[in-house]
Amino acid sequence: MAHNGFSDKKRDWKLRGRMTAGASIVALTLAFGAVTTAVLVPAVAHAQLFGDEDEEEDLGRPATPAGAWDEKRLQRLDRNVRKLERAVARTENKKNPPILIEPDPEVVALQATVDSLSRKQDEQGEVIIRLTGQLEEALYANQQLQGVVNAQNARIDVLTRRADVADAHMKDIEAMLAPPPPPPASTGTAEGDFDQAFALMTSGQTDDAGRAFESFTATWPEATQLPEAWFRLGQIRSMKQDASGAVAAYATALKGWPKTSWAPEATVRLAGALTDSNRPTDACLALAQFDKLYAKTATNEHKTMAKTLKAKDKCPA
Repeated sequence: MAHNGFSDKKRDWKLRGRMTAGASIVALTLAFGAVTTAVLVPAVAHAQLFGDEDEEEDLGRPATPAGAWDEKRLQRLDRNVRKLERAVARTENKKNPPILIEPDPEVVALQATVDSLSRKQDEQGEVIIRLTGQLEEALYANQQLQGVVNAQNARIDVLTRRADVADAHMKDIEAMLAPPPPPPASTGTAEGDFDQAFALMTSGQTDDAGRAFESFTATWPEATQLPEAWFRLGQIRSMKQDASGAVAAYATALKGWPKTSWAPEATVRLAGALTDSNRPTDACLALAQFDKLYAKTATNEHKTMAKTLKAKDKCPA
């Protein structure tokens, strides 16, 4: 019995050893299968998810540099992402695959460019605002300066007008202080000088004619043309509204009441110059001499002038 008992125990130990070894082998087999499955499943899943067409498409094509994205590669990436979404959806038993948003390198680069341009635009906007402010300040300063310039121009205009007036007054004073121009050169004879002065008078050169007759009266005091020279000088002075000078010239011409053709006119002109000089009494005396000495030979024009002066001076009948 003892021997049998020992044999039974021995058999039990052998059986237990075989069972342990079998379990170990099973464990190792399961572990190896798990590893094999872990190694094989991703490859199979990759083939099922992405297919082999991508690998086939890459055969015979040059390798794409690292970091470079061409159109073919982007399209392949897009297909792979969509297949991965469907695979995940099947795994999670979801009807609609999840939406996976991955950044597109071109979009990212474009967004970076847009951001850069936006910053530049903002900077340029700030520069424009600053320049606009400076421009407004410059315009305001220009307006202020324009106001000052306008005021200075107005002041210059006033001073210019004053200077013009002063210059005109100075010329008048110089003309008054300046000696009169010399008379025309003498012809050498009384008759020639008289004719020269008379020609100047009839041609309208009254200033030269006046100087010529004044020179004649001083140069030829004994000439027979002297009384008429004074008469013509009286006419010139009357034209210049010199009433007192005309009275003196007419009175000198009528000394002795000459019987000449110009005497009636000289008498009436004398009366008119006396009236203009506010000497009505003397004017009436001259008109009385006209009636006494020259009325019969005077022209109708001179008679009418005498009658008008008598009424104006209220001369006695």
